[in-house]
Amino acid sequence: MKFLVLVAAMWALLTQAEDTTSPLTFTYSTFTDHSVVPATTAYSLKSSIASSISTSGTSKKSSSSAHSAPTSYKVNAADLAYPTFSNVVGPLASSAPAPGLLNATQLAYEALALILQLKVANSTNCQTCKNVMSTIAARMKVQQETLSDIATPFCLPLQNFLPMPICIGLLKIGSTDIGGIFPAMDMQGDDGQTICAFMFGSCDLPAPPQLDLDTLFKGTKKPAPRELSTCKKEPLKVLHISDYHLDMRYVVGSEANCTGPLCCRVYPYTNVSTPIGEPASLFGNYLCDTPEALATSVFRSVPKVTGYEWSDFSFGIFTGDLVSHDLWELTEPYVLSEELESYQQFFDGMGGVKLYPTLGNHDTFPHAFTAFRDQNSVLPHNASYPVQEKYNYENVSAAWENYGWLTAKEAQMVVNSGLGIYRAVTPEGLVIISLNSDVWYYFNLYAYIGANKVDMTGMFGKLITYLLEAEAKNQAVWLIQHVNVGGSTDYEALPAATDLYYQIIDRFNNTIRGTFFGHTHDDELGVFYSNNATEQTAQTAANVAYIMPSVTAYTNLNAGFRYYLVDPDTFDIIDSLTYYANLSNTNEWTANGDVTWEFEYSARDTYDPSGTLLAPNAPLSAAFWHDVTQEIIANETMFETYTDLRTKKFRPYAPVTGLARNLTLCGLRSMSVPIFETCLGSMRSTTSFL
Repeated sequence: MKFLVLVAAMWALLTQAEDTTSPLTFTYSTFTDHSVVPATTAYSLKSSIASSISTSGTSKKSSSSAHSAPTSYKVNAADLAYPTFSNVVGPLASSAPAPGLLNATQLAYEALALILQLKVANSTNCQTCKNVMSTIAARMKVQQETLSDIATPFCLPLQNFLPMPICIGLLKIGSTDIGGIFPAMDMQGDDGQTICAFMFGSCDLPAPPQLDLDTLFKGTKKPAPRELSTCKKEPLKVLHISDYHLDMRYVVGSEANCTGPLCCRVYPYTNVSTPIGEPASLFGNYLCDTPEALATSVFRSVPKVTGYEWSDFSFGIFTGDLVSHDLWELTEPYVLSEELESYQQFFDGMGGVKLYPTLGNHDTFPHAFTAFRDQNSVLPHNASYPVQEKYNYENVSAAWENYGWLTAKEAQMVVNSGLGIYRAVTPEGLVIISLNSDVWYYFNLYAYIGANKVDMTGMFGKLITYLLEAEAKNQAVWLIQHVNVGGSTDYEALPAATDLYYQIIDRFNNTIRGTFFGHTHDDELGVFYSNNATEQTAQTAANVAYIMPSVTAYTNLNAGFRYYLVDPDTFDIIDSLTYYANLSNTNEWTANGDVTWEFEYSARDTYDPSGTLLAPNAPLSAAFWHDVTQEIIANETMFETYTDLRTKKFRPYAPVTGLARNLTLCGLRSMSVPIFETCLGSMRSTTSFL
């Protein structure tokens, strides 16, 4: 396997040495003379870069050859406009609340009092939080746009910590949805306890419900462990990218070292007379999302740095998040435009290679708010699945079909499921199941309706059916999703859903050959164990999660992508090879005309340099990754290697100590929230989002 990597690297060096040129042009917004104006820059690049992609999305090996020519998406500039919030008007927005309910100012100060509890979870604070949330829900039941109504009195006291435009924007954007969600929740029960734990840190998280696994798994039993075999054929090459976070509002020359949550922008309220301290580069910065020049450089560079032509790749996976991080400035047209333009860039750049995508928490409007069809009976129409989410599934699934990534039947599953999920089979015979991690994501307030009940959305029931069918046919399965179900430097998932997910991985670990996530922007891993991780050994290791590093550099990270070498018979992963772009070199890139991507590491060579853990061409098994975590835990040098690679070699390297170290080590073996809590010794959320 090392020989294959060496040959690829040598070929990459040879192709970089070619001296012929072809043009590359970037069109972008720039900040000049205190205003934003359009600009264009053309570079003359080595043909080894420009000719290795196909702007028509076809190549000598096109997975879409039987597919009619796709239509191309064109951005409408009007869709990128910032919101004004003048159109947020709902039922009773200007009317007095019903008798006995708090007025807007009282509600605002009740909510502020919860924040000032300083995330102390105890029975008194928990009950106080439930009572306040019940009162807010009661008002929202008669005045759905309560948050829009209280935005100013709520945000004024916070303006020294949270700028008014951000606070007002978040409340206005979320008002309609939250006004529908809160009255549908049991605020005095587990729903209220869970949201108080995550939103304010006032409660401990409730223990997940007991699972009837015999019924859930339809009376079937877990088979004996399969025998792993070495790869005897040329491995498949499979590209993995995640967290693209294209920023179509990025402004070259604007402030890249701002004090706000997202830089490289000129907002409607930006003081344009303020001198620029650090101008935003054409190719990105560490406190910013991804400009087009950095985003599309991934596809220009894959053949250049890997040594493989696009035709050598079997397919790719994308584990979610396309949209920029300005949650308070989103609009529905902007979110959809970012999604569709990103998919167009993927298609244009990948030379006809199929891509299997999944949706991330940012790939919806409002951010992470995903309603489910089964909730329609308890939600008002304007905050229910047909209005809130169906349009998104219809548009993105149409794009996936348009580019030949999914068949018409597979694309229709995205909408018909009511969940944004699908099951596809690659030409090589691998089953890929795309799940919607907003089912368990803690920022999706729709997920709190029945949050501590078993499979409230029905997604896991569908997953079990798919896995039973694959098991019966002896098919291998990969699961792709966005938000991690366990821990890393924190956890951001609801306990009940992650507990069920974990049991599914254990039951079907013979069939599931890989689980793939994104979201954290870091390069991480997590090991699943049998019997709910009660015994954590190489023998009980059941599966591994590959948590993919991001393309975006946000925040204080370098950019990354990777590809896997995959056994074509078993679809086990033989090696993982990761590449990075060091954003401290943007001045050099601007002078040279494009991003320089570099080889970062091979999982085999880095974590088993002497070849003592794995036989030649043996897969990166769960047992192998358990042994790796053992080394990371016990060996300080290996711990520093892992945490350095986690940031894609961001400099200066910051030693990971104290609580952050404990979170990191727990995260390696805690792929459900209850297991992570056990490791940490607390049932408390380590992050409350207020």
